[in-house]
Amino acid sequence: MSTLGNVLLALVRPAKGIDRAAAVLKWLWIPLTLILVGSVAVKASVSTPMSIVASQEAADAQLKEEMAKWPEADRKDYEESLKAQAEGPTDSVNTGGGVVATAAMVFAVLGAIGAIVYIATFFFVAAKTWANPVGYTTMLTVAALSLMPHALRNVVQTLYMSATNTWLEHSGLGALVAPAKQSEAPGVLYAALVQVDLWVLWGVAILFAALLSQAVGFERKRAVTGIVTFIAVTGLLQAVPTLVNAVFLGMV
Repeated sequence: MSTLGNVLLALVRPAKGIDRAAAVLKWLWIPLTLILVGSVAVKASVSTPMSIVASQEAADAQLKEEMAKWPEADRKDYEESLKAQAEGPTDSVNTGGGVVATAAMVFAVLGAIGAIVYIATFFFVAAKTWANPVGYTTMLTVAALSLMPHALRNVVQTLYMSATNTWLEHSGLGALVAPAKQSEAPGVLYAALVQVDLWVLWGVAILFAALLSQAVGFERKRAVTGIVTFIAVTGLLQAVPTLVNAVFLGMV
């Protein structure tokens, strides 16, 4: 079976697909990483302009609510200043938007690469702790393979946003408990649910089954322990930025 066929097989039968691709596991992480990086870059190129517009609209709506409480004279002065700014040059505004878009794409790409390295390192250290001789490049391939559902999700969401011109603001199941306004602090439940969706669960299933393959060679008990620990540590690390943001919003 071809390498591509083994990768596709690994998405539904990870252990069997990985064992069949054992001869190329040392370098297979390279094309898989490129696929993931390409998917996040394309998604960022579509979603970032939409997020900028949505953030500006939210800020404008909040400002209008505050302006309604201002004295009439202050409100008129501010509206005049806004008209003057609108009639002025827009180069700085366009430049700012370009910088934000570029930064978002760079951080998205770095985040994708960092995720692969993080997963591979986590389970490589676990393997060494349990005297498993699996190589680091093999774990890089396993990590990249476990993130292929994320790459598929990126493609699907990019196509949806492009077709509907709708920004998907919330990840995972976060939309179910998301605050009504961006200015409102998200809760702990939001920090947890934003990390969970079918694509994530699919990736975790691939990772677990891959650990049990002959090429990796984890015992079932140790694979379960590793996965549970990984989910707990990773979930906590990913929730911290959301919770910190909630604290600052609550202080405003």
